[in-house]
Amino acid sequence: MDRPPAVLRWPASFDKAQNLLIFALATPPTPIRDTARQLVRRVLREILGNVELISVPGQAIRLARPDGRVGISVSHESGLSLLAINFSGPVGIDLLKTPDSRDWESQIPALASDYLGPTIARQLADQAPQERMASFAQAWTAQEARLKCQGLALVEWSSALEVSLAECCAQPLTLPAGYVGAVATKAA
Repeated sequence: MDRPPAVLRWPASFDKAQNLLIFALATPPTPIRDTARQLVRRVLREILGNVELISVPGQAIRLARPDGRVGISVSHESGLSLLAINFSGPVGIDLLKTPDSRDWESQIPALASDYLGPTIARQLADQAPQERMASFAQAWTAQEARLKCQGLALVEWSSALEVSLAECCAQPLTLPAGYVGAVATKAA
């Protein structure tokens, strides 16, 4: 795709024939996610009907029905949640509130090396400091989205992991200022 996928502010009207729907949900500006989770469940029920959802701490929310065709992914940050529904299969979405703190600058090299791999770590190291945080945030959310698309938790980078993630295509999202995000689907 040439353009980033559309992110719809909820409540929104949408074309029910679309395979991939992405919604941005305004949530309370707090790290406590109870209200955000309730809102996501309400939106899912409005879109998918009265379906049973399975939610286990530390695992992705999923539909109770076993057909596996509809993929769901959710990501929360203080003030915003993203919900992706893919009617054609697995999906992963990730959201990061861009830190204002310069404390992150010193952590980026180790995080990039451990979780994003040597190629991205080198690319980030070669960037000017003022560009590095935005690039890191985009690379991080793309990696997290690809992991979620494959049903994997955050793990350190390895060449075997990279091979596993190769079938997932991540795309950046256009989000409100201060947030960075990406969505991943399986390559067609």
